[in-house]
Amino acid sequence: MRLLIFVALSFVVLSCRGDEEEVVKEGVRESWPITRGGVGLSGQVGVALSGRWGLRWMLETEGAIVGEAVVENDLVVFGNSAGFLMAVGLETGRLKWQREFEQSFEAAPAIQDGVVFIGCEDGCLYALDLKDGETRWKVETDDKITAGVNVTRSPSGEGWWVILNGYDGVCRALKASDGSLVWKHETGSPINGTPAVVEGKFVIFGGCDHVLYTLDLATGVALKTIQGEAPIVSTVGTEGNFVAWGDHSNCVMGASLGDENLGWRYHDRNFPFMAAPAVDKERVYIGGRDKRIHAISRESGEGIWKFKTGGRVESSPIIFSNALVCGSSDGRVYALGLEEGELLWKVDLGEPIVAAPSYAGGIILVGGEDGTLFALGKK
Repeated sequence: MRLLIFVALSFVVLSCRGDEEEVVKEGVRESWPITRGGVGLSGQVGVALSGRWGLRWMLETEGAIVGEAVVENDLVVFGNSAGFLMAVGLETGRLKWQREFEQSFEAAPAIQDGVVFIGCEDGCLYALDLKDGETRWKVETDDKITAGVNVTRSPSGEGWWVILNGYDGVCRALKASDGSLVWKHETGSPINGTPAVVEGKFVIFGGCDHVLYTLDLATGVALKTIQGEAPIVSTVGTEGNFVAWGDHSNCVMGASLGDENLGWRYHDRNFPFMAAPAVDKERVYIGGRDKRIHAISRESGEGIWKFKTGGRVESSPIIFSNALVCGSSDGRVYALGLEEGELLWKVDLGEPIVAAPSYAGGIILVGGEDGTLFALGKK
């Protein structure tokens, strides 16, 4: 077993309840079971951010953490580039269990009904028991898996489906109970981003073939495609019937799910957008390799504000009702006001941040490229 180092800085007793149907209840969010905060991948937290924040605890591992951490039942689950999948206590950061695999993890896990689902670079999707990490089942694909998985109710409402994109160019729907295949849609080019599920009817994602896909959730048949100009290597963000994404043409795009054509294209400087956007009813928020966090009008695609960090921004932002939180390769996590992009606070963590933050039980979690999982709390 490789060495894990835990540093406790302060402790606050939290009451954290997993809620499969409604993760935000009575103004409190206690879980973050799916990457980007929910099946639509909007990046919305659903509660307000207040006060100043600082480091609460940190856990050092031997591999870079580039995938988002997820939270359910007081457990934080995440993987790293050394092939470890770990579960730690949300309140304390103390290790509960870990599993070692032959290949690394870039993908974010998902949790549903006491099961952890995660794709690995060995090409397998694993379903593990949340309590102890024991394997329930696994499914082999034809290439590595770098995308996070999504978990949604089946269109009939009977059981849960895992929606998975792979580097083999295939989007799959699998039964969460045993991994059996429901349908698959082949694109012919690698898919890096997590698929979004919208209105319980549609699956949306982009691929390296430059195409944005909208599939029928029930059958996997393509209902609409939008042809782009460059590979789409990141996860999309949706809110309502709107979808936004970045690509290697140095642009951010926005479209309505009901339209056949691209709605707008935002370009600022000649740097690509590798992060997933966060989306609310008014704006799209996204980080770029130009070292900036951009706020873009959802309606027109025009820039509203920009905030310059000290490094490339490949971390995907999350948005509270009044603020945005995002990491940067300069080693800092920034909190900005949504309206004007003003700096509310920043925390210097001392190692590059590529992973997206997540939030549950009053704690912001984010992984670092040097292998540390950081937990931030209110001072």
